[in-house]
Amino acid sequence: MLGGGFAGATAAKYLRLFGHDLNVTLVDPAAAHVSCVGSNLVLTGESALAELTNPLSVLRDRYGVELLADSAVRVDPSTNTVHLASGASLEYEHVILAPGIDFDAVQGHDFQAMPHAWIAGEQTLLLRDQLLAMPAGGTFVIAIPNTPFRAHTAPYERATVVADFFRRERPGSKILILDANPGIAGMRRTFTTAFEGVYRDIVEYVPNVTVNAADALNMRLDISRDGLADSVTAEVINLIPAQKAGKLAFDSGLVPDGSRFAPVNPLNYASTLVPAANVHVLGDSQSTGQAKSGHMANAQAKVCVDAILRDLAGLEPDPAPKTTAAAFPPITRKTASWTTVTYSFDPVTMTMVSTSSAEAPEPTDDVREEEGPGWLRNLQRDSFA
Repeated sequence: MLGGGFAGATAAKYLRLFGHDLNVTLVDPAAAHVSCVGSNLVLTGESALAELTNPLSVLRDRYGVELLADSAVRVDPSTNTVHLASGASLEYEHVILAPGIDFDAVQGHDFQAMPHAWIAGEQTLLLRDQLLAMPAGGTFVIAIPNTPFRAHTAPYERATVVADFFRRERPGSKILILDANPGIAGMRRTFTTAFEGVYRDIVEYVPNVTVNAADALNMRLDISRDGLADSVTAEVINLIPAQKAGKLAFDSGLVPDGSRFAPVNPLNYASTLVPAANVHVLGDSQSTGQAKSGHMANAQAKVCVDAILRDLAGLEPDPAPKTTAAAFPPITRKTASWTTVTYSFDPVTMTMVSTSSAEAPEPTDDVREEEGPGWLRNLQRDSFA
């Protein structure tokens, strides 16, 4: 197991839970995983990173997963070997890669001055401190990349969470959303209603914007829209770069030239580039047509575990897997919305396709106070506890 996020931790836990005497090793340099899910509330001081921090030691103490504090730098399918940053190596019968995301470079982008906060932890705290120090009447820019990216609802959720904070504690402050997409990429009805309704005097949403360069010293972005060049300045800039599979997937030869994510067979998440090598890729790094999120990574891990256990028993994988994920974005301090999506395997395209989805008719108090927090607690417990 290479990576201890939602996908890797869930897979390690369930392999031990149902694989009984299987030897399962989880390789991750961190002692705990900090959940991106829920981290937008940290930005305004409503929540704390401690509530989102999941020690990996629970997987060892409760399920017998062996933990190795190291980083995988390359998987060699020809020798069934994982090479580690320490110089050591591991042999495997099956290996699961869950390396998360990596970012495209943006000219002049300084992650300290303009944090992306798309990997929770230090980046979350950097953006939080900048927002809390921002004076009333200032401008906060959120630059959103083209899809696919991790958690399609999250940047718009970030805007509503911060807009509510501005309305209460930073009067006169504005949010400018620069979206590379032609429209809101997740829960369009919900967020359009929020931006044009309760936050109409705070949020300005601009689609089809390309960020060409960043000037961290002057807190400026050079942009273009419809072929016209322009620039924007702000007190705080949250520049979220375009995303791709984690470096480990590229360095292991699991991403084709010209592609951004690793193609896999959704029946078992085995790499289609080395299909007989028992190399599986989960979570944000895989390319199956599914959304990229912590909840979806958790769901994929269970399908993968089931397929591996079937393989070890000489059986074929489930021919018709389904995965389901949800999100519960806060809209105001007292209300939140929800969305769910279910994917089913399409044997013609060998991808997972959305077969059902739903979105709340409107944000409500009970989703904000009970359903959303309960969902997040359950997701973290299912993955890490």
